Amino acid sequence: MQEFVAKPCTTDQYYLGECCRWDEVRGELYWVDIMSGRFFRATADGSDVRVLRTYELSGELSALAPLTERHDGWIVALGTSLVILDETGAISEVARPEGDDASELRLNDGAADPWGRFVVGSMATGTQEGQASLYRYHESTGTRRLYGDVTISNGVGWSPDRRRMYYVDSGPGTIHTFDLDDNGDLSHRQLFAQFDQGSDGTPDGLCVDVKGNLWVAFWGGYEVRQFSPAGVQLARVSLTTAQPSSCAIGGANGTTLYITTAQEDMAPEALAAQRDAGRLFCVDVQVGGQPIGTYRPTLLPATETPLH
Repeated sequence: MQEFVAKPCTTDQYYLGECCRWDEVRGELYWVDIMSGRFFRATADGSDVRVLRTYELSGELSALAPLTERHDGWIVALGTSLVILDETGAISEVARPEGDDASELRLNDGAADPWGRFVVGSMATGTQEGQASLYRYHESTGTRRLYGDVTISNGVGWSPDRRRMYYVDSGPGTIHTFDLDDNGDLSHRQLFAQFDQGSDGTPDGLCVDVKGNLWVAFWGGYEVRQFSPAGVQLARVSLTTAQPSSCAIGGANGTTLYITTAQEDMAPEALAAQRDAGRLFCVDVQVGGQPIGTYRPTLLPATETPLH
């Protein structure tokens, strides 16, 4: 098994860093600080990460994906709403997946699928079991509930051949897989891995590399782990702080793993011992990432290869 050690690559610290993404078209790294509603755009060359712009939105900003035409902005999960954020910082609401009566729920992690739709999950604000769901949104079809009985919907990713989707529910500490047809519709849910959260930590955000292997952040576990599509652990990335939350492969060299971390719910003594908590970390993992998924207002035919 390969061993890597990630180092901090920002001086700023975030209460709940999340949604780490590399946009190869813009040549920018994205991440958010959920509770403060901030979205960061940065250049990234290995450990040299420089913030270009920060958007500050009103609400809990948990996930985003760029639109295919980059000048049109991003689709963003904001509280209980999906909104379009343009480059000026203006927003327009497009959907409310949980409806208007969702006081105990908010949206959490999400990403654009290879067909150009936005897949996003919810979570119960009090982490009540089984109250949340996984949704898929597109303006041509509206919002569709894909999967229910979820506690904390988290990382979602797709295999390079578009035949498998990986999905994390952090509540029970599980990763499931779904088979995909030519239209990206889900079937045949299977348990990929179940973790002992007391000893392993909790699976959180993830990304899938060009070889089809998963990289999963383990909240409370001080590490990111790489798994083969068969579920075999291939590598471990160690951090000096307990709560890695999401990860993405990219940067100028194309092979840097960037990892968001968090200070959420850490006791003062833990924060004193983990002085890098909440910073962005990185390490070269010697494998490339897949192109970022983009939201396409016009869907592609099932037989057409998606462009990013």
